[in-house]
Amino acid sequence: MLRAIIVDDEELSLKRMRKLLVDSGEVEDCHTFMNPLEAYEFVKANPIDIVFLDINMPGINGMRFSNLLFDLDASIYVVFVTGYDHYAVQAFEKDALDYLMKPVTVERLSKTWDKIRKIQKNTSDAHSTLTLESLTIPKSAKGAPHVILTDQETKILRLVTDGLTNKEIGAQMNIAAETVKSHVKNLCRKLNANNRIQAIQRAKELKILH
Repeated sequence: MLRAIIVDDEELSLKRMRKLLVDSGEVEDCHTFMNPLEAYEFVKANPIDIVFLDINMPGINGMRFSNLLFDLDASIYVVFVTGYDHYAVQAFEKDALDYLMKPVTVERLSKTWDKIRKIQKNTSDAHSTLTLESLTIPKSAKGAPHVILTDQETKILRLVTDGLTNKEIGAQMNIAAETVKSHVKNLCRKLNANNRIQAIQRAKELKILH
């Protein structure tokens, strides 16, 4: 189950999208915002998994707003929802998970959930093929719990520390950017972090990074 937010300056679109998400049974928590800045403050204080984001909004458009979200947490799934199809290429250049045209249908939304399930399965399969010898068990700080990272997660963590984007990490490791995003989510969960910056700090505290 996913924690979701919707950001749209049109109230009717906001309500309709929320109903679609709730009725889908795929989200456990869904908050709506007409003001992108209020949404930003919410994400700063509350970890989320996915954001459904309108593009044409006053003050700041969805493309620019997605950059702010990725700065907070690069593992967030971003789905752009708009009435205009000419933003599609730009949206996927932003590492968007999906691009939905209004009005969004149940059938089209189901393909978004399929994408997430596929990414999660690929990540799970990659983990299941690892043997015990491939696990990295770092020396934790005294009194701190051990955190077990796979070799792949350790490599991704170091590339995250170097400031690389999901797309750049994927290119280096020959995996999809969305797969990198899932690995980053796993890293944050294991390190009890809400975003990349916290994950790096936590890894340094536990002596995973030096």
